[in-house]
Amino acid sequence: MKKYKKTLTVIIILVVAFLMFASFFGVYKKNKNGDNVSLLPDFKLGMEFEKTRVITVAVNQESTRTVYDAEGNVVEEEEGVEYTEENGYKIEETPINDASLKNLNNYNIEKKIIEKRLKDNKVSQYSIDMNEITGKIKVEIPEDDRADEIQNLIQSSGGFMLLDSSTFEVVFSDDYLKKAEVMYSQGDIETGVFLQLKFNDEGTKKLQELSKIYVETEEDKQENEVNNETEAVNETDGTETANENQEEETSNEKTVWVIVNGALLGTTHLPDIMYDEKIMLTYGVSSDREELEEAMENANEAAILLNSGSAPLVYEYSNETVESSIDEGLVVLYVIGIGLVFVLAYIYLVIKFKAKGFITVYFEIGYLAVLLLILRLTNVTLTMEGMAGIVISMVLEYIFSYIVLDNMKKDVDGMYKKANLEFFLYTLPIYVIAVVFTFAMRANISSFGMTLFWGIILIYIYNFIFPKFIFENLNRRS
Repeated sequence: MKKYKKTLTVIIILVVAFLMFASFFGVYKKNKNGDNVSLLPDFKLGMEFEKTRVITVAVNQESTRTVYDAEGNVVEEEEGVEYTEENGYKIEETPINDASLKNLNNYNIEKKIIEKRLKDNKVSQYSIDMNEITGKIKVEIPEDDRADEIQNLIQSSGGFMLLDSSTFEVVFSDDYLKKAEVMYSQGDIETGVFLQLKFNDEGTKKLQELSKIYVETEEDKQENEVNNETEAVNETDGTETANENQEEETSNEKTVWVIVNGALLGTTHLPDIMYDEKIMLTYGVSSDREELEEAMENANEAAILLNSGSAPLVYEYSNETVESSIDEGLVVLYVIGIGLVFVLAYIYLVIKFKAKGFITVYFEIGYLAVLLLILRLTNVTLTMEGMAGIVISMVLEYIFSYIVLDNMKKDVDGMYKKANLEFFLYTLPIYVIAVVFTFAMRANISSFGMTLFWGIILIYIYNFIFPKFIFENLNRRS
């Protein structure tokens, strides 16, 4: 029995040593080219440690220029002609953004639109700063492979319109829009991706009225059937010419142009895109996975733009890439300072608890190694707040170990059970904070929550698997 315990003790110590080596120095293998490739994923760092893209959203201050002749007719400007009042012309400068619209309320609307688009697109790392006087907004995002996509999402104009295809009149708009969401329909062979638009009560009522106007009539159906038959005959005869005897047709057919986010999707009869008092727009029908993924991306982007609303002002956009704002030297000083504090705390354990304190220090370092491995494997974003979560987890592990050692010194029965209960009661508020912060949308908050969450969970699991056997065995021997 004693030999078994000694063997198990050696195995536990070696396993922890291996985990420390893997975490601090990495595990590598050679690829086909003979290069060493890490088997562990790299740490996912917050945007404060990497390059960032700063997108500037400024209120457009330009004006449109309109030239009138002496009779009040609009003149198209030509090169080489001086359009001055002395030459009988009248010039009007109309601001693109009316002065009455340049106010804090409208600036805040644009800021909320940008923030909603970022959240709906699951952008966790960003910062938004707005000048309340000028309305200039600065958005900072990571400079990664999604930066162009996110910038395009920010500066795209959202909107939905139905235009009369003959008069170009807007007969329906997104003023009535309640919600846009992506839907899909799974068939036996193909899958369809759709954008479903739901409207408020007023919009639903108006849509029902329009669906009785913009509809294909029986006369149109007959004409279409005749045209189809004519085309079929022409194809059979091998001719490519149109029916020369056919006079210019007059039709009662009324159709609408469907425009989503500035793009014309097509011309249709309204009942063809209506289902259960909602509008269903097809973005793709296919059995090919790549085509469906592309259709899903396009439909998602359209839904995000529509749900975020339209800005009351016209903006100009520019961007620049900025290096990391973190002072590496300052970070090193912080790490050294925190490290010295822990070294002193570990020395205190060794002085007070002798050999048991030394063993505890060994397992404390192992705890840090395992926590870092978990953060790598779970792809947790490490921000400055996340780093703070790691430090707090180390402090909690130290407190737990101290409680165990103190109970062992007092020769308390069921020391681990008692230590667990004491530790749980002391740190219960921290558990709640960790769980709540874990589900936050912002990366800096969720990073703190997730590191702390994994740190607390690991305290129980790690100490139960490794130090528990060693300490209980030492306690029985003593």
